[in-house]
Amino acid sequence: MNEDLERDLAGTGMLDFAAALRAAPQACVSTGFADGVMAAVRAERTRAPRRGFLRRLDLPSVLPAAAALALLLGLGAVFMGRPATPAFSMDRLVASQRADGTFSSSSAAPYVQAFAVTVLARDPSRHAAALGSAVDALVREQNAEGGWANAAVSARNVAALRQAVDAGVAGAARAYRRGLRYLRLNGQFEASAEDLAREAQAALARLGASADRGLACSVALCARR
Repeated sequence: MNEDLERDLAGTGMLDFAAALRAAPQACVSTGFADGVMAAVRAERTRAPRRGFLRRLDLPSVLPAAAALALLLGLGAVFMGRPATPAFSMDRLVASQRADGTFSSSSAAPYVQAFAVTVLARDPSRHAAALGSAVDALVREQNAEGGWANAAVSARNVAALRQAVDAGVAGAARAYRRGLRYLRLNGQFEASAEDLAREAQAALARLGASADRGLACSVALCARR
């Protein structure tokens, strides 16, 4: 920010507000914007006082507020005028996939792998490699009994594998059958894609702002169904 403008705004409480606006992902202030504002302020200071009530105004005390208003209007126009960029997208999800087929190093990652598989299986031709790798990661964690960490996670993963089978992913069918057998032996019902979407919606409500991109994308995109 221009040093003159920063000095004029000091103590007005506007610096923090302006910083918050500029930190928003949609905000993008053009180069030289602040310099342009200060140029207009300096030009106004050189003008002769006008007749009437303007003559009685204390311009040195008014101009900092005018500069602040101009800054906020400019930032607001940029912030409101640009189309919102979606926080989560398929491309972002794929870009966050790790070499082992997972999408996060978080301790919660094993619990959301099914969400990522489900999302990718909706359009298997678009990201076939990412889907195949994600399914491979899910199958590697399947235990000897055909399940995973617990019954709830197993039901979720079986539902995701069903989507992968329907999408034609090689190797998903056998893992799905083993998982389904595990659920039946443990008195669990097979979940559906709709069940996964509801679980993702509930998880999204609990997801903290510190969640990494892969984990957050997996949950948010699955919740949109």
